[in-house]
Amino acid sequence: RSMVLLKNDGALLPFSSGATLAVVGELARTPRYQGSGSSRVNPTRLSTAWTALSERIPGAVFAAGYLLEPGAPDEDLIAEAVRAARGADQVAVFLGLPDAAETEGLDRSTLQLPQAQLRLLEAIAEVRPDVAVVLANGSVVASDWVPKAAAVLETWLPGQAGGEAVTDVLLGDVNPSGKLAETFPRRLADTPAY
Repeated sequence: RSMVLLKNDGALLPFSSGATLAVVGELARTPRYQGSGSSRVNPTRLSTAWTALSERIPGAVFAAGYLLEPGAPDEDLIAEAVRAARGADQVAVFLGLPDAAETEGLDRSTLQLPQAQLRLLEAIAEVRPDVAVVLANGSVVASDWVPKAAAVLETWLPGQAGGEAVTDVLLGDVNPSGKLAETFPRRLADTPAY
């Protein structure tokens, strides 16, 4: 109920379980499911979107596309992801903020997604205009990249069962009926404080 469908051009979502799917992005396999610092809890189990989607869509393929550690884009990972996206009927690209990007006791220095993730989306969008982006973040991110995606699903930090929850939304079992509590600026200069 907290997930928000920010964009869905051409009714790209929900995905079909009968079509091939490429799941791209390390956050699909290594989820950002909770906040950092004193909000951390030990989950009793942890689901991932990649596992849940691969169980529901036979033959789904995964490509990491980027590393979660800060650094330059890995062009080999990007090339692998582009190949996976090119060969699938449907493409879900998982983007978001890693733990180090937002935590208590630390001010964010940027609203941008990590550069490696933005480069990945740019490369995939060159071969696929029908990409669905799945976001995982605890606070807003700049949205200047949104025109490169046909659909954008904001999942926030969905908790230990987030993999199944995201899958239920992507496949249309549940309506993403959340509402935004804050504005997503296109760029930092669009915020009042700038």
